Amino acid sequence: MKKYLNSILVDMTEKEITKRNDDIVKIKQELTTRTEKQTNEETKKASGKQKLLDLGLTEEEVKALIGA
Repeated sequence: MKKYLNSILVDMTEKEITKRNDDIVKIKQELTTRTEKQTNEETKKASGKQKLLDLGLTEEEVKALIGA
């Protein structure tokens, strides 16, 4: 693998390659965690909204309560 160093294309060291690969794995894990968290929040919000509707509140009342 190569990188630019002072406008010159040079080979990366094994240590640099390992660090880069580790960083890529870490970023992918963080993205997955963030996506799962967002999905869970959206699911819980929809579930809560539906429960309020099931209790007999109107759509307008639910919107006034939760702003959705």
